[in-house]
Amino acid sequence: MKRLCRGALTALVVCAAGAVHSDEDRFWILWEKVKFIGQHCPDGAQCLVEKTYASRPLATDNTAFIYRLFGATEGRSNDAFHFGEHPEAPVVCSGNQAKLTLGFEPEALPRSEKIEVLRGINALHVDLTGLKPPPGFDDNFGVSLHQRFVQTLAAGGVRVVGKDEVARIPGQPILNLYFSFTDRDQDCEYAYSVFASLSQDILLARDLRIKVPAGVWSYSTGSAAQDHIGNEEDAILRIGEAFLRDHRQVNGR
Repeated sequence: MKRLCRGALTALVVCAAGAVHSDEDRFWILWEKVKFIGQHCPDGAQCLVEKTYASRPLATDNTAFIYRLFGATEGRSNDAFHFGEHPEAPVVCSGNQAKLTLGFEPEALPRSEKIEVLRGINALHVDLTGLKPPPGFDDNFGVSLHQRFVQTLAAGGVRVVGKDEVARIPGQPILNLYFSFTDRDQDCEYAYSVFASLSQDILLARDLRIKVPAGVWSYSTGSAAQDHIGNEEDAILRIGEAFLRDHRQVNGR
């Protein structure tokens, strides 16, 4: 994976309209940093582009030079706004831009039922091949169990994809599974447990610029669970069954 960065300085003019004949021109320096992540950058299909910005007010007495950059003359600064923006210019958003763009205020939305996070998911990434075999199972435990788990999800209409492909799926849903068991040689009674958590990329309602992967669905079972029947393999496969049960509730399958 390659990471390339380039920086660019751009002059940004902001006109604060006031009373007639009292307009104020303020000038800013905008620094754009472009980061390329992936393969065949910068124009390849597998190249992701990430842009970040820093801005500072520009204090200068040489305003005539700045006006000329915008194709205007001092005293007729509004002329600059008649030519339109540069095609690669960044979008400057106001404080209520999310509401204006989306047509609603994200913070005002009622909270959804948590199961709604499974709506629209038809593919995810999960990998059980590295699970440590419990007592009584051979070293092929994780590989064979992974195949059965994939078949279980596929029967419910959910594909299992690799890490490279899930990066191109909206939300990047990844099912993480944790399996543990006690040592039979110890004095305590043998027990095992399994916990799974589905993570997806989410946006914060209070600030849609913040996107993080977060656990949105989980399930656990094991030898101590009252409704558990079977062995370690059955407990792990129960995760897939529980996921499909909730998935069907919101996707109507």
